[in-house]
Amino acid sequence: MAVATPLAAASVAPPAAFWATGATVSVVSGNATNYTLEGSDADGELAVLPVGSTVTITPDAGVTLAFVSALGIVVTSNPDGTITAVIAAADVTNVRIRFRPTGPSGSGYAITTNVPIAPFTETISVTLT
Repeated sequence: MAVATPLAAASVAPPAAFWATGATVSVVSGNATNYTLEGSDADGELAVLPVGSTVTITPDAGVTLAFVSALGIVVTSNPDGTITAVIAAADVTNVRIRFRPTGPSGSGYAITTNVPIAPFTETISVTLT
């Protein structure tokens, strides 16, 4: 009698010990900003980011932020022009948020990330040229 067995057990990433962010702007895609947040363990492997981690994108006066897409995070475009996002799922190892900023040269926006793992908060300031 043959018995079916699973090929592999489902693997669950460990909790993150570290996290890193990045932001790039692509002129080819209409000046869309690609923001990323990634969790890693002590060996540099992908690891689960804490539920409740947040990202807030705050425009300078005169700058408009148009949300495009997101992966791994729940995003809200607010009436005051900010974009806020929160990790709501318990299995997120990386996040991506795409948005399109428009405004006068010299103005910009700030991306503030809060993760309950030291260093806890990071702000990236971007100036439009």
